[in-house]
Amino acid sequence: TLGIVLSFLPCPADRARVRSVCRQWRAAARGRGVAPPLPLLVLPRFRFAGLTPGGVLAPARRAWMPPELDADNACCVGSYDAWLVGAGQAGGECFLVHAFSHEVRRLPPFGTSDCSLRKAALSASPESGPNCIVAAFIIRWSKPELALWRSGMKSWRVCHHALLAGHIDIAFYQGKLYMLWRFTPCLFAFEISEDERGVTVSHMKDFMIEKLLPSTLGLYHELSCNMVEWSGRLLLIIRYYGGYQARNRVKVKVFAMDLSTNPVGLAEICSFGSDCIFL
Repeated sequence: TLGIVLSFLPCPADRARVRSVCRQWRAAARGRGVAPPLPLLVLPRFRFAGLTPGGVLAPARRAWMPPELDADNACCVGSYDAWLVGAGQAGGECFLVHAFSHEVRRLPPFGTSDCSLRKAALSASPESGPNCIVAAFIIRWSKPELALWRSGMKSWRVCHHALLAGHIDIAFYQGKLYMLWRFTPCLFAFEISEDERGVTVSHMKDFMIEKLLPSTLGLYHELSCNMVEWSGRLLLIIRYYGGYQARNRVKVKVFAMDLSTNPVGLAEICSFGSDCIFL
């Protein structure tokens, strides 16, 4: 019976309220046969917008956030399930906040006002303790850096590498940290190791996927790249911009990457079924 009720509550916020009633409702809400909730988008200043069952984006609503977070001057730079990674505009402040329970976990500040956190990725839920590693791509003193943190560390472990130049996308997948250049489809994998100072990156591998993709760029053409995990697979998403006023003419291609083969396997995906991907 509760499954029928949940079919009329596609919004994640409503689902969270159902789970908070009691243990029996929480178990039923996660039971088999219950339709998954519709996506929830996080917009600037921690506003949320969901999709209606008809596929229309509902008006954005400002979610309540703990006052000590100063959400008006912070932005969301990453997420894992219902956990959001927030970055303040002053002093390199960053934090984790649960979108529904509003639990807050402070991360070490970067200690300088000349620092901006561009993207963060989590290896696991913060509730898993030391299994959760936070990787952050930051710009500090006008230089790109990669910072790592795990529960128990008093400060970030900052890594420097020439490949960090420019805008990148980062994601954890099957225990490794992957880095993608946004404007050239170059994919790198970093092994995560540990020493007396905490977690750090060690061995790096270049998958050379740019040589496996069809060359479709011509004069006045450009592209941008992202990656996202979907149904247990790591996807490469490429947006091609072409011609005069290129930003108004966009073509999108999506590839599932099989990283267990050499060379990497790329399978183009033409349909997500009932799922959708947001960038």
